[in-house]
Amino acid sequence: EVSGRIIKVEFAKRLKRPSPASSKPIVLPSRETRHKVYVSNLNWKVRSSHLREFFSTFNPVSARVIFGTPSGQSAGYGFVSFATKEEAEAAISTLNGKELMDRPLRLKFSEKTADEPGDENTGEKEPDDQTEES
Repeated sequence: EVSGRIIKVEFAKRLKRPSPASSKPIVLPSRETRHKVYVSNLNWKVRSSHLREFFSTFNPVSARVIFGTPSGQSAGYGFVSFATKEEAEAAISTLNGKELMDRPLRLKFSEKTADEPGDENTGEKEPDDQTEES
């Protein structure tokens, strides 16, 4: 017991890599726009509905959390799309660093846009911002 909580200690288990066919996420019809904001440092419990509500003042077109692990756990980041660049900029300047579920969010324009070739909603990577802080 540590600080009133029971802890469990065991050897780490080796994770199996998913086969290439199963690593492709299911692609759903998207309402994403080219004015897309990358949202990182998400609490593992955050769902797309939470993101949409958090950004509701700025009229998001769509909001989604990326689930990137074989177990179905959140990857800790997501995307919120807006109809205009001005709405996206206002959301970033107002909400960057604000907390959602006890975690300060990091916001920036997504490096990929919904109309770029090769972007079929396959879990875009933002390589400089993938680690989670505790």
